[in-house]
Amino acid sequence: MISVKGFIIFTDLKGYSKLSENEAGLFFTELNPALSIQIKPYLARAEAFNTWGDAVIAAFSDGKDAIDLMLNYRDFFNNFDFDGLGMTCLMPRIGGHYGELFTFRDEILGRMNMYGSNVNTAARIEPVTRAGEIFVTRQFKEAIGQLAMPFDYISFDELGFVELAKSFGERELFRLRYDSENPQVIDKIYAMDLSGALPPSPDLTSEELKLIDHYASCNDTNFTTFLGSDKIQDRSGEFYFRLALICKNFGLYSEAISFVHNIENNFIETAGLKMFPYKHRQDVLKLKANCLTRLGQYQEASDIVYSLWQQGMKDSDTLSMLAAQYKRRALVGPDDTISIDIVNRELLLKAKDLYLEAFRRNIEDYYPAINAAYLYRFLGGSESDNGVKLARYVMDSWQNREGENWWLDSTLAESQILQDFLTKAEVTFAKALDRHHPDSFERSATITQINTYAILSRKETEMAGIIELLSAE
Repeated sequence: MISVKGFIIFTDLKGYSKLSENEAGLFFTELNPALSIQIKPYLARAEAFNTWGDAVIAAFSDGKDAIDLMLNYRDFFNNFDFDGLGMTCLMPRIGGHYGELFTFRDEILGRMNMYGSNVNTAARIEPVTRAGEIFVTRQFKEAIGQLAMPFDYISFDELGFVELAKSFGERELFRLRYDSENPQVIDKIYAMDLSGALPPSPDLTSEELKLIDHYASCNDTNFTTFLGSDKIQDRSGEFYFRLALICKNFGLYSEAISFVHNIENNFIETAGLKMFPYKHRQDVLKLKANCLTRLGQYQEASDIVYSLWQQGMKDSDTLSMLAAQYKRRALVGPDDTISIDIVNRELLLKAKDLYLEAFRRNIEDYYPAINAAYLYRFLGGSESDNGVKLARYVMDSWQNREGENWWLDSTLAESQILQDFLTKAEVTFAKALDRHHPDSFERSATITQINTYAILSRKETEMAGIIELLSAE
């Protein structure tokens, strides 16, 4: 492994994923050979490179090689006769960054390859690059400017700070072009500072951060005393949001909702207009839905989660929240009673499907998997066997991470319960309690899940020891 500083390039082709099978064949048999003639001389001098599908990644110690490759790659596709070949037009997106990376001999590929945080940064620039263009970071631009040879044939147009792909933060980007090419008016749109028209919500002050850090780890009594003190008066919206999160963790759901309602009415005034930074913020809405569910206000909670889904939050977490609403309605009666006689099988099936889809979208998340396993057992018959198999999968997949946190360890214990290993589950819970000292929210959520299973599986006597263990302070 070798540490080097280099110019890192990522390329991609807009439209490639939509090629028909016939067009993909033309790409590799006709277009790719012509492209290789253009870029092979540069890749031969690269510190490392790789390709997959339409993508090329390369790192150069020589800035001129990096720039010339980017421009030649761009021009090749921008000038290519796609109509003559009978295929969809492909537009290049090229991202560039400069920094330290690590190269190594890749024995599978038989050549040098690379990795490192700066390689990851370069990969996040390409997806936000305008089709047909080259976007690079300030680090790339400044590294070029420090080279001995003049680069009078290129120019950099300022784009401002741009949000990178996959929540990778913001970077100051520049459009790289030939000096003979004109700047584009659209570049000025990228450079606009909108903080005046769309002001950000105030950050936590250092004093507020210290208070939040302190009371997040205190006991129930001290935190309740803190809530009644004047220390929480006249604070920022972000402070009250963090306070609401702590309330939820202590099982103080009404107090959490009160703080959420407080910040929903929090506004910033600019040009005579009121902006409400928290009213539609997704993490605030998720917290609100969670607490409303705990308070039995299922309709409002369901509306919030469904609105998050419609807003495009089609992630595992949102699906699991929606599944929890169906699960609760399927299992719990109007007076909060739990009985095998009132189970709504249709809602239970919907909840199970939502949990499975959530797990499919994020197979690293054990939460929807263990919940789907529970619902399979509740459904009974052959579905119950699927619950045992899924519980076994959870155990096999996450057992090597036992000890990380309360939720993981309690999930492992629950997977043993679902496989009818009740004695083993009690031992696992005892270890987890001793190891993690769960707070009131963690305990109550786990007890509710297990108590529901005990009632619906008619194993209240056999599982009494586990519930007593979890209930003991």
